[in-house]
Amino acid sequence: MKLIAVLFLITCSFSVLRAQCDVEVREAFGGVSSISVYNTYIAIGAIADAYVNEGYNADRVKELMGEQTSMLQSVIDMLSKCQVAKSNGLSDDDILYVKELIACLQSLKGEAQGLSDFVIAGSEEAQNRYNQNRDKAWGEISSLLGLRK
Repeated sequence: MKLIAVLFLITCSFSVLRAQCDVEVREAFGGVSSISVYNTYIAIGAIADAYVNEGYNADRVKELMGEQTSMLQSVIDMLSKCQVAKSNGLSDDDILYVKELIACLQSLKGEAQGLSDFVIAGSEEAQNRYNQNRDKAWGEISSLLGLRK
């Protein structure tokens, strides 16, 4: 009987530790994802500035934006799998955060694609798409980071 009680206490203590770890992992995920979207936003803008100031040519910008769009799509695909079932341990708030994060990543991807199209074609439509997605991404980043009240 003592052995069963000890095993029960050990099991309960591991469950508490796991729950605490889960919270810490979620908080870390939120921090990493916030840094990631912010830095991606900054990188795309810096590359656009480098192009305008003739630091990068169109081919280099297209290459860099291709890398950005590929990486963003990979993360979007991974996150899309996380938002479908609560069986993965996510709360409704967690799932909402993942959905908002995906929307932000899609805006960043649209911004990167708009910049790539602009440097190749020079069209006003591509420039407008870049600017619209940039503004949209900043609004979403501000919301994710809690910058807007």
